[in-house]
Formats: sequence, C-alpha cells, structure tokens
Amino acid sequence: MRTALLLGASGLVGGHLLRHLAADGRWARVVTLGRRPLATAGPTHEDHVVDFDRLAEQAALFACDDLFCALGTTIKQAGSRAAFRRVDLELPFEAAQLAHSAGATQTLLVSALGADPDSRVFYNRTKGEAERAVASVGFEAVQIARPSLLAGDRAEVRWGERVALAVLSPLAPVLRGPLAALRPTEADDVARALVAVAAARPAGTHVYPPEAIREWARSGGAEA
Repeated sequence: MRTALLLGASGLVGGHLLRHLAADGRWARVVTLGRRPLATAGPTHEDHVVDFDRLAEQAALFACDDLFCALGTTIKQAGSRAAFRRVDLELPFEAAQLAHSAGATQTLLVSALGADPDSRVFYNRTKGEAERAVASVGFEAVQIARPSLLAGDRAEVRWGERVALAVLSPLAPVLRGPLAALRPTEADDVARALVAVAAARPAGTHVYPPEAIREWARSGGAEA
C-alpha cells in the first residue's frame, strides 16, 4: 500500500488529482501540503498546512512513495518573475529533493506544452528548467505531463485563458496533425492520466504531451 504526497491540491489539476487519488484503493494515504486547509476528500486524505518558505523544517511530511506536484501560478498572480520562478521552479525542485531523501521513488510533475530550458520565452524556459531540475534528483521514475491550454473551472479568473479557450475550443475538431497539440486539455484528463501513469510506474523519465495525456486518461487505471 502506497502513500501519495500532493502539492498544489487547491489548483485546477490538483483538485482533480486529490479527488481521484482519494478514491483509488492503491494509495492507503493521500497527503496534501498547502498554505491553507483543505476539506477532507475521504478517509485516506491527510491534510497539512505548511510554510513553503521553511519546507526543510517540515521534512518528515515528505515521506511518501509517489510525489505529485501540481504547483503553478502566473506572473500576474505571483507579482514578479522571481516570485513566479519560486512557485513553478524552486518549490517543485525543493519538494522533489525532500521527498526523494524521505524515500520516494517516483515523482509526477504537471508542466506545460512548450517547456524548454533553452527557450527564449520566460514561461517556457522556467517550466523546462523545472522539468530538468526535478529529473536530476534521482527518482527511479519521473513522469512529466505537458498539457496544452487547460480547460476546467478555476477558482480564480484568468482572462487570458478564458479568451484563448473561447477561440480554441470551437476549433478543436479541426485541429489535426501537428495542430492537434493546440486543442485545450481537460484538467480532469491530466489528473486521470497521472493517476494511471503513477499506478503503472514506468521506470525512467517520461514526458507526456497532450495526446498521450488523453490516451492515458482514457486508459483509466483507477481501482476502488
């Protein structure tokens, strides 16, 4: 019986991840760490409020088998590029190090389509650097999801995303071939895919673009 540790459970993908993990009998414990308390998702769910600026002092909470990281923000929400890098790069890397030191053998990271540590685009470069940093920690299995524009009901309003979704969603049926990657990715599909991948646990480092995410989501893998 395994323990899943989830960071970012209050976010769009993280909320779906928590729901699916808490309903899956393959994880005896589902631990969430966040800045604010969460409602209990089920009998296996264990929530902790933590200070993300002092994670090393809370290292015992990182004992798990599978680390799921769904942390993410925008530059507008974060307030600066440095603050954005803190959430999207530094915290995932620090969490990965702590979890690996505490015995985790697999990590699963929600990244983004276009992530590239050598990109000239700040967002894509930061996401790519986060992927590279997490993959360097030494886990037996590293699973990286690269969804396209996320579709789903967010707690906060992101007008840029809403406009893009309004444009791209009606075009999804005609976006084929190389353009298929531009189809919005359902946040619930990302969560379902990560749970299925975590259960299968392919060794090594694997990157899942939008179509692979949809395929894993369709494969299911949940167990009551």
